Amino acid sequence: MVFYNPIGVDQMLPKRLQPTQIEALGRQLAEFHRACTSLTNILPDWSKTLRRGMTDLALWLKEPEGQFHHRGRIAVIQQQMDLFERNTEALGAHAWQPIPVFIDWNIGNFSVTRELQFFSRWDYDWFRMSSRVFDFYFFSRVCSRAGDRSLFSYDLDTLLEDGFARFLAAYHEVYPITREELEFVPEAYRFFILNYVVKHGRYFFQDVYASKLEREAFTRYFPQLQQGLDVERLAKACGL
Repeated sequence: MVFYNPIGVDQMLPKRLQPTQIEALGRQLAEFHRACTSLTNILPDWSKTLRRGMTDLALWLKEPEGQFHHRGRIAVIQQQMDLFERNTEALGAHAWQPIPVFIDWNIGNFSVTRELQFFSRWDYDWFRMSSRVFDFYFFSRVCSRAGDRSLFSYDLDTLLEDGFARFLAAYHEVYPITREELEFVPEAYRFFILNYVVKHGRYFFQDVYASKLEREAFTRYFPQLQQGLDVERLAKACGL
């Protein structure tokens, strides 16, 4: 059981954002991340690291629950884990300064002021200390052409839309990102699918929806990753 104080709510963003709203959101997240970075040295120690996440997933796959839920798929999961570790190591991402990231920036999880400044945030299920890149995927969904949807999937394509490029450019103006961080975007997405869909999905979604997302992970999400993400497009949007 969790006890908490009521959270005030100001303005909720519309289901589909206009270009000016997308840019304002990019600047707000950049300021928020910069503020989070300044807090890192005074926060308590944490245990949820990227390597710990992969180790826990590997152990879970050997347990009855993991064996039962993903029989016939374990080799694919292990391949994705190997790709994540190899690519993360090559980028040096394990050494990046971790900051508080919430990952699930669903449009229904935060409110803004009339001036489009962050006002309040709730739903901390996926909170962790990690790279700021982990917050980008859900903002690509918020900025997408389709906008907020009741029926959803976790496809990769929102990261390639003009809305996210606009968002990222506005973010970069306030709190510059590096080429290596952009190259880590698909790995952060891979980590998200492995942990919050493949492993923990049944804790966060109803069984029918958890099964749907798990199935799509193997038929759509991982194959999309295999095709690659056009990081050059994102770099060009940021002038890198």
